[in-house]
Amino acid sequence: MKPVNQPRSSVAAKYTMAVTVMMTGVAAFKIRRYEKAGLCKPARTASRQRLYSDHDLKLIGEINKLAESGVNPAGIKIILAMQNRQNPPSNRPK
Repeated sequence: MKPVNQPRSSVAAKYTMAVTVMMTGVAAFKIRRYEKAGLCKPARTASRQRLYSDHDLKLIGEINKLAESGVNPAGIKIILAMQNRQNPPSNRPK
């Protein structure tokens, strides 16, 4: 399964939705809702199956934490943008 489109955050996409749910503890419907809101963008295989990277898993956990604390999707986008400005992806510790 090779990803067809590889957004910047999903270069090493390797986890299916089922594995992502198990690893993050976030329900699939929530992950799809976050994707629909533009908060995350998984890679896709030729058959359109979602594939998530390690970075995506961390991002989904962070998004879920913010959502559960009452922050709406627009607020989450702003918070994530501010975090990216303070700590660009190239400068993040691995």
